[in-house]
Amino acid sequence: MIRKYIALLRMKYIEMLAYRLATFVWMTGAITQPLITMFVWMNIHPEESESFLFYFMAVIFVERMTSAWDVWELDREIREGTFSNLLLRPLHPIHWAIAENIVYKWLFAVILVPVWLVGAVFWPALRPHMTAGQAVLFLAAVVLGAALRFLLSYSCGLFAFWVTKVAAVYGVIDVISLFLSGRIAPLEFLPPMLREWSEWLPFRYMISFPIEIATGAADGGELARGFAAAAGWMAVFVAGVQWLWKAGMRKNQAVGG
Repeated sequence: MIRKYIALLRMKYIEMLAYRLATFVWMTGAITQPLITMFVWMNIHPEESESFLFYFMAVIFVERMTSAWDVWELDREIREGTFSNLLLRPLHPIHWAIAENIVYKWLFAVILVPVWLVGAVFWPALRPHMTAGQAVLFLAAVVLGAALRFLLSYSCGLFAFWVTKVAAVYGVIDVISLFLSGRIAPLEFLPPMLREWSEWLPFRYMISFPIEIATGAADGGELARGFAAAAGWMAVFVAGVQWLWKAGMRKNQAVGG
């Protein structure tokens, strides 16, 4: 299996390089919204400019490390019938999606981490103050957040076996996530009721929770509760993907390809 994944990663890497301009456009577009939001909050609370700078740079990093676009791929492939081609391959189609996600995030990290390091030389606010233990927990939370977001996207994409344009439905989920994941503002700025919802819904653990670890906002019991909640949602999404896959295979009727 390891050798198969190495081959998959190599293939997806070559594919990503073949579309360098498109990849660059995706990456550039992805950082635009957090930067605009950062400047808005800096103008509202200029006394907190340094904390907003670190927070939204962390949002850019974590959001790209946890990003998932599989719902749009599955929506198109299932609707057009080309998904049937993936069923003929020796590996489950989800492994191709996982390999693509890993390569994209590795390429983004290779670009963003050096940029952050250079920026930290000139802007002290970008220098993280994490212990080794915090850094390990931060990376673990990022990996867990990436898995959660991928599984949510993939499970929603599988609804394309029943819904014609499932990407439109996912758009509603993405808008909710924009607020409850901490992408539009730190969760502490949300009304109390929304903050409480964010504790129970999975979106916080996709983006905000790793950043809370990096800034020291989450520690002790909050860390334990956060990882426990994320693990619980992981179990729910894994079970959901398995059930939707089996039901979808019974429903599958290719209309194209």
